Amino acid sequence: MTDTVVIGGEPVDIDDPCAMARALRKTELRIATGGSVESVEIDGERITYSRASLPALRQLIDQYGAQCAAKTGGTRTRFAKSVRWS
Repeated sequence: MTDTVVIGGEPVDIDDPCAMARALRKTELRIATGGSVESVEIDGERITYSRASLPALRQLIDQYGAQCAAKTGGTRTRFAKSVRWS
């Protein structure tokens, strides 16, 4: 039996780092574009805020992305630089 968590309204297998990274990137995009904003009106004043931490979300995306790359033999994220003189 796999463990699942609901991210963005969709169940995601927590043992699949690639699926977790995809779901978290969708959430990051939704937050960055204002899709995850809460509004509250108190005494005629409207307050709008987001309950997410983008730096913490970015850290999770990087973590699961690295695990996914390790699992699948994914692409390199760093390359050696060289200079060629002619």
